[in-house]
Amino acid sequence: MVTTAFPTEPLPGTFWIDRVAAAGDISGELANRFAQRRWTEVALGDWLMTGRPSTARRYLHPDAFRYYLPSLLVGVLQDVRYLDWALEALLPAGRRHRTDRPGWKEFWGGCSETQRDAIRSYLRQVRAMLGATAAPVERHLLDELEMIWGRLR
Repeated sequence: MVTTAFPTEPLPGTFWIDRVAAAGDISGELANRFAQRRWTEVALGDWLMTGRPSTARRYLHPDAFRYYLPSLLVGVLQDVRYLDWALEALLPAGRRHRTDRPGWKEFWGGCSETQRDAIRSYLRQVRAMLGATAAPVERHLLDELEMIWGRLR
């Protein structure tokens, strides 16, 4: 569902969140690994070289972050050691995961209902895949995600 819900065209019109984000080592790595590439061409290894998803979110415009997000979700299914990265990417920034902040509203508002359904389906699959073996932190993240994205069961 993720691959069909998130189109590869068009590429995001705005890549950086602001001019400050476009300068520095991290932004250089993001540009080298993401910019002007279709999300299907970005691998988990590219994400791993740019730091945690929360770092990318601080630099990328919400449209760009949303555009490249499926590459992380799909990549993590092939290497579940980084499952927490995918779950973190689906949460609003900050410890309290507030959904009333402008960055989250812009990210969320740009998701189509089809994309939201695909993410809910992804989270259901992750919960089912983990089953009783889910670590407490994973269960906690999935519970938070369920509240934010809607009922998953």
